[in-house]
Amino acid sequence: MQHNKNQRRKNKKQPGLMPGSLVYTHERMQEHVSIQLIQYDEQEAIDVNLTSLDELVQQVNPAKVNWININGLHDSGVIEKIGSQFEIHPLVLEDILHTDHMPKLEDYGRYLFLTLKMLTYDNDNQVIYYEHVSMILGEHYLVTFQEKDGDLFDSIRENITTSKGLLRKRKADYLFYRLIDTIVDHYYIIIDRVEERLEVLEESLLANKSDGISEEILAIKKKLIFLRRNIISLRDEMRKVKQKDFQLIEKSTYSFLDDVLDHLNYLAQGLDNLRDVITSLMELQIAVASNKMNNVMKTLTIFATIFMPLTFIAGIYGMNFHFMPELGWKWGYPVVLGAMLLVAGILLWFVRKRKWL
Repeated sequence: MQHNKNQRRKNKKQPGLMPGSLVYTHERMQEHVSIQLIQYDEQEAIDVNLTSLDELVQQVNPAKVNWININGLHDSGVIEKIGSQFEIHPLVLEDILHTDHMPKLEDYGRYLFLTLKMLTYDNDNQVIYYEHVSMILGEHYLVTFQEKDGDLFDSIRENITTSKGLLRKRKADYLFYRLIDTIVDHYYIIIDRVEERLEVLEESLLANKSDGISEEILAIKKKLIFLRRNIISLRDEMRKVKQKDFQLIEKSTYSFLDDVLDHLNYLAQGLDNLRDVITSLMELQIAVASNKMNNVMKTLTIFATIFMPLTFIAGIYGMNFHFMPELGWKWGYPVVLGAMLLVAGILLWFVRKRKWL
């Protein structure tokens, strides 16, 4: 989902629906639901695209790790069938389709459920895109649900299919960690991009280039609120890992998940710092705007001051009294003009000497 004004939800969950009702709350991102199965152990790995759920059932091998990736959440019937096959609770299926749901980690005994947001950043348009991602971790499988094809996991897929590294030696819980870690690592990238943009805005403000900056600062502030809401929520959910009582996670994997929690704590601190930067930029923008207004008012005041005595002289000779000696004098007009120029010159010299202009 694109985090901007141009994209709106087409479906909304209606109040009064039964708990567990499957309603996809976002717009359709692709035509068809695709199913990918990556199956591996230490000896071999396969990567296949499946055409049906029946084929998936036949392919799953309990002796190996089965990573099942579902791309496309718009077909609630497919999601319901997958839930039936893996005995997933209806409330979990509801959360999978509810794309505005905050990050959540829950233990259902036979499986762990995690939902979170995958974020990417468009440098050209300075827009954050987010995609609702859910994971079901079981004994020998990991099911991931995404809204569309294309994600941040290509390096992990390549690692599984082309090498016999640590991923191939570990169980599904380690794959679960790697996917979370990849998503969290991209949070760093987005925050770095936002920070770089704030530095550019600060330089523009210091150079007295403030046109359109107020709107951009407010837009970045909204992005930070969105980031903070999701990162803080995910951090709070991942704190449950500290309890170390999930049966499906091996003891050796807890240290990796603790590292993810450390990253989220660091990101939360970074967001707090950026929030302070935003506040400072808004104050700086107000100060720059006030300074510009003061300069304009100072310039206008100086010109008004210079023209005040000239207006006074012109006013005197515009009263049309009959007995004004200068009116009949041949040199009266050039002398008055000269006097006006002299007064204006003296005032201008005085203003420059005082460095008011």
